[in-house]
Amino acid sequence: MSLGTPWASAWYVFVAVTAFITTLMWSFVYLLSIREALKIPINWVLSLISTTVETLFYFIAFIVILTSVYGTYGRNVAAGVFGIINMLAYGYSSYILYQEHRTGAATITQ
Repeated sequence: MSLGTPWASAWYVFVAVTAFITTLMWSFVYLLSIREALKIPINWVLSLISTTVETLFYFIAFIVILTSVYGTYGRNVAAGVFGIINMLAYGYSSYILYQEHRTGAATITQ
């Protein structure tokens, strides 16, 4: 990614790290049952918003990284392809969460 413009690479890394940290945070919240233990009213809408924003950020990031290619461009193309794959994964997750929210399957029971 060093072949592209510095801000394009920095934006892509920012998106990847932010998405990783938020995904890790949501994984810990749900897998360790922190929500139930602390009686925090966290619902699936926050997770839906998070994955939708990450999908949008990855969409912007892969376009930016693919358009900032100069010279030998193997690293930027690889980063762009992985950005597309991540965007599709987060987009599918957003779609599934939206369907659960719409059908009411993700309601909070307290």
